[in-house]
Amino acid sequence: MDPKTATLLAAAAALTAGPALATPAAQQPAVPVAASYAELLTPIPNAVERLQLADAEAQAPRLIEAQYVAHHHHHHHHNRRWYRQNGYYWNNGAWLLRPRPHHHHNHY
Repeated sequence: MDPKTATLLAAAAALTAGPALATPAAQQPAVPVAASYAELLTPIPNAVERLQLADAEAQAPRLIEAQYVAHHHHHHHHNRRWYRQNGYYWNNGAWLLRPRPHHHHNHY
């Protein structure tokens, strides 16, 4: 192939591929989405610039309203019998949990 034909073919290829190469870059996210674990492990070239671009592209943070009822407060009280049956004892104005018995083995 002579140099003139090669130059013309290269120019034609650049003209046809130029818009096609520019369009997907604008549609692709700044940080690529991984489709497999192997893609998660591959390093991302120029990751810092891509993350900065993703931060710049990010819209205002979406707020998801959580269910919250300001007036509801549930506090469960037990009577003395429940505390005593479940291992508690009264000590200076507070119920304290009795320590569990621990069996020591003699190794001599």
